[in-house]
Amino acid sequence: MKLGFLYGGQGSQVVSMGLDFYENLAEAKAIYDSMPSSKKITKLSFYGDEETLKETENTQIAMVAFQCMVTKLLKEKGICPDVYCGLSIGEFSALYGSGVLSMKDAIKISAFRGRIMAEDMKNIDSAMYAIIGSSEEEINTILEKINTREEFCQISNINSPNQIVISGNIDAVEKLKSNLKDLGRKAIKLKVSGAFHTDYMENASKKLEKYFEDIKFNKDNKDLYLNFTGTKHTTENLKEVMVEQVKSTVRLDSCIREMINDGVSTFIEIGFNKVLKKIIEKSGYQVKVYSVSSYESYKELLEEVNGK
Repeated sequence: MKLGFLYGGQGSQVVSMGLDFYENLAEAKAIYDSMPSSKKITKLSFYGDEETLKETENTQIAMVAFQCMVTKLLKEKGICPDVYCGLSIGEFSALYGSGVLSMKDAIKISAFRGRIMAEDMKNIDSAMYAIIGSSEEEINTILEKINTREEFCQISNINSPNQIVISGNIDAVEKLKSNLKDLGRKAIKLKVSGAFHTDYMENASKKLEKYFEDIKFNKDNKDLYLNFTGTKHTTENLKEVMVEQVKSTVRLDSCIREMINDGVSTFIEIGFNKVLKKIIEKSGYQVKVYSVSSYESYKELLEEVNGK
C-alpha cells in the first residue's frame, strides 16, 4: 500500500487556521514559533478575519505554514508518505515534505510568491470560476474565438474530469461563461479572484526565477507529482518547473490519476474544507482519503493509524 500526502491550495483557507494545534499541542507551538516571521504568521493565521486571510499575500504564507507544521507532526509520529502532491501554492508544501525545500525556505517563498502575485493583479479586473461539465477541448475552442491580446481568459486548473477552473480578465470570463451556459454548463464563482496560472502571471514568473537564484533546492528523496506536467517528477529542473507553474495550467486530475496508477491507495489531505477529498470522491476514484484540518481530525487520524 502506498500513501500520498496532498496539500490544498488558495481559496480553501479558514479563519483561526492552526490555532487549535497551537493551543493544545506543545510540538505544534514550537514549530510555529520557530518559523521565519513567526509572530506575523501566527497573528495572521490565528486572528486574521476572513477578508484579511483572503488576500493573496496573506493566504499563501498562512496555508504553507499550516501545512508544513502538520507535515512535520505527522512525520514525527512515523506517518511518512511515499508520494507528495500539492495544489498551486500547496506544491511548495509538497516540496518541503519531500525534502526539496527547508521549512524556512518554503515559507519565505510563499510570502514572496503571494506578494508578487497580488502586485501583478492590482491593475487587472479579474475573476475565477469552476466550470462543471465541460472539457479542456471545449473551453479552449471557445477561448480561441473570444480572447484578445489585451483581454483574455485561460484554463487555470483541471481538477477532475468534471471540474475545470478558468480565470482571467472579467470581461473575457463573462463571455466564456455565457457561451458555456448556452451549452448547459455550470459556473461557480470561487473565493479567489486573481487570474492565477495564466499569462497574466508572466511578470510574477520572472520575479520568481530571480528569487530562486538564492534558494537551495535539494534533490528530492520521495516521489513528487507536479502541477505543471501532471506527472511524476523525473529529470526536470525543479526551479524551472516552479517558475512555469505560476503561469501555467495546474493539472491536478492528471497527478491524482498518475499516483493511483502508480499504486497509491490512501491519501492524507492537509488543508481545509476537504476540497481535495471531495474532488477525488466525485471523480469516482476508489481510494481512501483522510483530511487533516484541525487538531481533532489530526488526533482521529493518529487513532485510526495506531489502531491498525
